[in-house]
Amino acid sequence: MADFRAYPRLEAFERLHISDGLTITAERWQQAHNYHRQRQNFHYQALYEPGIVYGLGVAPLPDQPDGRLLQIQPGVAIDIQGNPIILKTPEEFRLTSEASDGQPIWVYLVVNYVDPDDLRRAPVAKTVQETFRIVEKLHLDPNDVELCRVQLLPAAIAIQASTDVFAPQPNQLDLRGRPTPQPYRQYVVRVGQINGDRPTDATTYAGLTDLLRSLAGLYPSLGAAPTVQPFSAKALSRETAIDCHLLYLPYNTLLTLPNPGLQRLQSYLATGATVLVAADFGDTNLLNLLDIGQELHRALMEAERDGELEPMTRQLRAEIAANQQAIAQQLEQLEQSLRAIAAAWGLPLHESGDLSLDHPLRSHPFLFSQPPPRQGHPVYIKNWGGLVFLVGDLSLSWGRSAMPPISREVLRSAQEWGINLLHFAAQRQHWVQSMRPLPLAPTPTRDSLQQRVN
Repeated sequence: MADFRAYPRLEAFERLHISDGLTITAERWQQAHNYHRQRQNFHYQALYEPGIVYGLGVAPLPDQPDGRLLQIQPGVAIDIQGNPIILKTPEEFRLTSEASDGQPIWVYLVVNYVDPDDLRRAPVAKTVQETFRIVEKLHLDPNDVELCRVQLLPAAIAIQASTDVFAPQPNQLDLRGRPTPQPYRQYVVRVGQINGDRPTDATTYAGLTDLLRSLAGLYPSLGAAPTVQPFSAKALSRETAIDCHLLYLPYNTLLTLPNPGLQRLQSYLATGATVLVAADFGDTNLLNLLDIGQELHRALMEAERDGELEPMTRQLRAEIAANQQAIAQQLEQLEQSLRAIAAAWGLPLHESGDLSLDHPLRSHPFLFSQPPPRQGHPVYIKNWGGLVFLVGDLSLSWGRSAMPPISREVLRSAQEWGINLLHFAAQRQHWVQSMRPLPLAPTPTRDSLQQRVN
């Protein structure tokens, strides 16, 4: 189903005021009845997505001349307005659309709720039955509940059931777009990526895309736009709309942005959005230092286990301390180069940027005592307002094309932290914008003639 959302109306409900002596007329009875219908629909419309509850299968009928006759099987669905759609018996439907101009077309078979009040009926009928309408369309509308779709080729070929339901071919029934009722997601996050000249840009894009796909299984309360919006570094200097909650920006690309691009990012942050500035270990001098640190720790553990003499262990401890100091100095240099830019954005860089245990990037929805590692090394994370600074680019560990290849456990841990980041970005922008006053309607003014008369 297309990405529609019908928000409940911003109108107070009105119900019939009951008192002794009230005369019940057909109009008042209808008013009382409609009140309960509206309340029921409001409840479903506010909390749940529409879709097929069960049944409503679609099957081609055999032994027909043109191969276009379909059977819609019994079942139940609920539309976007909260109306129930019930098919009690199988229905036959013949597709009539044809591909023209030598181009294939997509045809959607949908079912719609039909209010009996909108139909002609006998005035003496004591009851009315809610019904439905099955329609074929070239484009989906908000009130449609999709039953199936099919790509029709220009040649007249009979419609068939899918030989592979996960990869239907043209002129085969495609059920992959059938919606399923479920609670509405709290936020629907949009992600963008600024591409530089890094060879890992494609891996980052694949990682961001896989992270968005993981939401359905790992945290369905948070939805996502299906694709990552790509931007070039040059596009930031132009009036290109950046309509996303989270924008991924490579650290080295940020350092080379001209002033117009930096000003665009400042305006973007002012909307409550989040910028993720990421530097991988290989983009800095840290990787070699971290590898040496691991070797020194390993050597110290072996020396202590084998009972080496004190001078040996003392020397290893001194080398470890020097290595840790070099790592800290390198991180400080990275942070200082970022501070000069972030200060112009008005971010609170007087704070350390360290994440407390209850910081949302470490606590919601998944708990982390330490950030997940990257290439076996600890990741360093800082946060100032809408700026998240990441040393150890986890975006390269979010997807199936992660480099170097990683285990499923490492992939899942990195994705869970990535979901914390997505939720942080979506919630932050929502809360920032919720605290801003809406523009007031202009006060009506008297026309110029009345002003002259008075």
